[in-house]
Amino acid sequence: MFASSFKIFDLLVIFFYFAAIGGMGYYFSRRPKTTSNYFLGGNHLPAWAIGLSMVATSISSVTFIALPAAAYALDWRQLVPHLANPLVAIIAIWLLVPFFRKNAQTSAFEYIEKRFGTLARLYTAFMFLLGQSIRLGSILYLITIPVHLITGISPFWIMAITGGFVAMYTILGGIEAVVWTDVVQALVLYFGGLVALYTMIQGIEGGFSGMVSVATEHHKFGLGPLHWDPSERTFWALLIVGVTQWTLGYTGDQNVIQRYLAAKNTKEARKATILCAFLSLPTWAFFFLIGTALYVYYLQNPDPAIANLQSDAVMPQFIIDKIPTGLSGLVIAGVLSAAMSSLSSSLNSFATVATVDFVRPYFLKNRTDAYYAWVARALTLVASALMFLIAFAFTFIEKESFFDLSMKIMGLLGGVVLSFFVLGIFAPKVQKKPLWQAFSVAIFLNFYLLGIELKWVDNYLPFSIHPYWVMALVNAVMIVLALILAIFQQPKKPTPDSLSIFGRQTNNPLPTSPIHRE
Repeated sequence: MFASSFKIFDLLVIFFYFAAIGGMGYYFSRRPKTTSNYFLGGNHLPAWAIGLSMVATSISSVTFIALPAAAYALDWRQLVPHLANPLVAIIAIWLLVPFFRKNAQTSAFEYIEKRFGTLARLYTAFMFLLGQSIRLGSILYLITIPVHLITGISPFWIMAITGGFVAMYTILGGIEAVVWTDVVQALVLYFGGLVALYTMIQGIEGGFSGMVSVATEHHKFGLGPLHWDPSERTFWALLIVGVTQWTLGYTGDQNVIQRYLAAKNTKEARKATILCAFLSLPTWAFFFLIGTALYVYYLQNPDPAIANLQSDAVMPQFIIDKIPTGLSGLVIAGVLSAAMSSLSSSLNSFATVATVDFVRPYFLKNRTDAYYAWVARALTLVASALMFLIAFAFTFIEKESFFDLSMKIMGLLGGVVLSFFVLGIFAPKVQKKPLWQAFSVAIFLNFYLLGIELKWVDNYLPFSIHPYWVMALVNAVMIVLALILAIFQQPKKPTPDSLSIFGRQTNNPLPTSPIHRE
């Protein structure tokens, strides 16, 4: 649509960006081929690098486009879920980081097996792999939209080049390549955003303060309706979504747990989590600010070229029309960075869980460490192929349908995995029997609510509920029901103190796990 303005110099900037990232992947490929290096970077990664990597991983493929588009079209209400991040992070820093470093060696789901048995580990690990597969495909697909609009390159080739390149350096360098390229990509993302914001402010009457004044007059900083209605997308619905998602993120997301474990010690892991918590929210707010500035810019500088564009296309239009040659290439590198950091982290965590939770304990037992390191690389390649196939399949779905379908799929896949971790960590009286009894009720409710949304079944509930509430509701039902059932079911053996934060306090506690990390 407007790719003809994209200059050869911009392509050269993007080429050098890819070359630098590829060089980092090659550098880390020379490390000894061990699972410790591939999964955890040999436990010598510095806190600041891990923290920046956690920030980069939490940024989706379209942060550079979708968040400004949301602020441009409406207001800042989509920022509300992220307000929960620092609050949940405080619990993670205080309790969860040392807990997982004591109870998990490589995978978050190793802990679930200790707490609730093999079936629970397989279920939660499988759901993670399924969710990551969908996430990989959707991230790769979504990045093709702005890059195609700006460059004119075929979506197929954007997926092939970007996906193949990320797969290459992730396979070669493992978690070290992922973390250090995340650092570079985070910096490129920030710099690209600053270039875009500076260009907008230069074209707004009154500069930054003028932009804030006009945006305030047009109610562009709103956070959504404050009334309580579970059937609507209110401030409270968005906040509950955030609390649920970030609790799952800090307790049951392998992308995050793996970084807890990759740090040198608990102190460094806590530093990394603090950095992530207090950089993430300003990062999201920064990109919402870009969207608000974009709105004011075009309010004061009307352009017929954007009159019929959807909000997602306005930012790409601005990049190619208003940002100088060379700098626009750097901004596109920032757009790609948002995707590549998420993709590389998900590919590595997919390979880690597939190897540690399935291949090593159940399919290919008692092999050498070097053998499992090569298995992990092969599984990264498998995940890359799945990523491309799912992304390619998404190209046959209408864009509006895709976002709707994506929300429903993630609602289903989010399921009740959160409950396994919350009950395991914080409820020592809940053991296998009440857990699975509560699970059967909660998962039925999950499918029923999704069936209502898909109009497969009638709603016989005495209330209507917005889809944003589904994940929070089904997990709340499972947690509360499991706690109630545990009161009436005396366990055969108490939960070991080391497997629950609020475990029994005895004079002779059980010894800590042999994989305990300081």
